[in-house]
Amino acid sequence: MSKYMKPRARRSEARTIAGRFRGGKLAPVGAHAFRESESGSVMQSVHFELDPIPGRMITPITAELVSVFVPVQAIDALKNPTDDYPGNAEVIRQKLLSGVPLFDLEEENEISKRLGIVPRSIDGVKYVNEAARLAHNAAVNYLRRRKFVDAVQLDASSTAMTPALIAQTVLDRLNGVLDPENRVNGLVNLDLEGQANVSGILVKQNPTADTNAGPMYELSPDGVFLRGTGNISGVDPNSTQSVFIQANSIGVPEVFAELAGSQTSFSTKDLYNAERMDALTREMRQIVDDNPEHGQELVTRFAHGLSMDVGKQPIVVYERQVMFGMDQQPAMDGANLGVSITNSVAKVEFAAPIPATEFGGILITFAAVKPDEALASQPHPFLSDTWGATNYVADEMAIDPVPVTIRELDGDCAQIDEGTVALYVANNGLKRTYINYGFNRALDPTTVAAKSAIWQLEVPMSVTPESVIYPEDLDHYPFADNLAEVCTYTWRSVASVNTPIIFGPTPVEELAQIETDNIFQDA
Repeated sequence: MSKYMKPRARRSEARTIAGRFRGGKLAPVGAHAFRESESGSVMQSVHFELDPIPGRMITPITAELVSVFVPVQAIDALKNPTDDYPGNAEVIRQKLLSGVPLFDLEEENEISKRLGIVPRSIDGVKYVNEAARLAHNAAVNYLRRRKFVDAVQLDASSTAMTPALIAQTVLDRLNGVLDPENRVNGLVNLDLEGQANVSGILVKQNPTADTNAGPMYELSPDGVFLRGTGNISGVDPNSTQSVFIQANSIGVPEVFAELAGSQTSFSTKDLYNAERMDALTREMRQIVDDNPEHGQELVTRFAHGLSMDVGKQPIVVYERQVMFGMDQQPAMDGANLGVSITNSVAKVEFAAPIPATEFGGILITFAAVKPDEALASQPHPFLSDTWGATNYVADEMAIDPVPVTIRELDGDCAQIDEGTVALYVANNGLKRTYINYGFNRALDPTTVAAKSAIWQLEVPMSVTPESVIYPEDLDHYPFADNLAEVCTYTWRSVASVNTPIIFGPTPVEELAQIETDNIFQDA
């Protein structure tokens, strides 16, 4: 390690930024830059305060704070995705040695403004470094892929604040999957070698048509045949021979493969291999789950015994969700004594170390306010189904994933969607945990009083690349001004950084008396 990669001094940053944002948004509230080989610690706190809500709020509201360290390699990979080796450490070293800046200046934008970055004025134009915006986009992409590996991604040009992520998708809540891996639980491939005879496809000489059966049918002593649309391969088109498919008395085709005599084998070795395949598949799935950004590439390298430069993977430094405290306050004047409002506040604070990296990175802190997320219309697993004897022996043997249809997730679904498979769970998986919030079904949820008392998001019935994030137009009906940015926040942060930066001596103001009196007698 070069001596210029070792810390030689300490620098600090102390920032306090206030702002507002809407619910259901992943709002960037602050950033700290860590240069090459810098390390240290940060102490941060965010105070949330919601606008008053008329009446009584009965559903919980959540404040979320997440802080992500984005290495320079991850920022470079997002900025230059078409490079031969985006984010590669040696390539970045060569770029730095070339003297060309890795990240250039750009005009300030919504992201830089929300991060509280004060710009530099050049010819009257306000400029900031593009690295902060790119780090924001890379952090959002990482958080999305951590939620769902195929989630929609931002590109390097995005400058807008993005929707928040759903805390728990339907897969998280029900411990389900979209497409079960058939290599788990002992799949054994039975590959039949050679060729199998096929019965029911015939060639007839001089067929005679039966006018009662229609132009596509012919009756013969052999039974009923469904006539084909062409001649058999190798037969002259002018020949009287035709291809037929054997059918039963009502015209249903009867074409079968004759497996009798086909050569195949099955041994204990196949069972051992299936068990080993199960273990390896689970291990590779865990690699993807633990490394959502590059997990699929890691699986390929795992299979070939190769490692991967993990320096371009963002790191979640801190993450927490807290419930807003609800304080119901009645009016104090005589004319409105029956009126009340709900005031809501929350606070999250943390301290965390930041490790040293060769190229440095940017710590991005996000805040979000989320309504209650629920499968509000999920039928009760027992009280909406028949009640009979349970076959525990059959359940003991049931290891295959069970399809879950929309009717089992949404009691108010459209009739046409009732049988649609949304996901797969373990046998009796829906019966393990059942959670439901909201009014009873006898109450009209469309009244003003009801709509003011509940702020809730219906979790999508399945998971798609777009469904893991909040809708852009999340309803804010419970708030008095539901078109406003309803959350006021204050972000406070102190960073103490060990740095290899060499700080020169502090300059001393000129002392004119030295010259006037020639004190050093050097004039």
